[in-house]
Amino acid sequence: MVKFKEILARWMSNEIGIEFKAGIYFYCMTFFYSIVQLFKGIYTLDILILAEVVLTNYLICNLQVYLLNNFDESDKFGKNEAFGIVICTAIYTVLSYVLNWFGRGIAVTAIFAGFVILCYICIFLVYKIKRDIDTKYLNNMLEKYKQNERSN
Repeated sequence: MVKFKEILARWMSNEIGIEFKAGIYFYCMTFFYSIVQLFKGIYTLDILILAEVVLTNYLICNLQVYLLNNFDESDKFGKNEAFGIVICTAIYTVLSYVLNWFGRGIAVTAIFAGFVILCYICIFLVYKIKRDIDTKYLNNMLEKYKQNERSN
């Protein structure tokens, strides 16, 4: 029973992370889609495209976590992280073209690929900064705890 609880807790932790991550990427891609629409002089967004984007984000975030070692939350940027960015960017780019998110223009699709790479790099840096801050905070808490233990 304890093993089941551990597996369930780990799965839930992964799912919460995936949902959070998918939301971040969805926001980024919706922003890009909105800008493309504005440049076209269109002031609405297609709900079907938004549904495709959110589903794509969820599936790719699962791929990132379960098959690509959660590369955007890695401690360092190396070959595996670059490989993950290339694979996921390629999937996003191909799907954006096939599903006609941006009108199947080669230029806008290429710009989108660059934007996705930029998003991955920025999100990698955000996670790294957060981890560094959390580590510093936890180390300070540990030091205060040790001082309290010594004084008691």
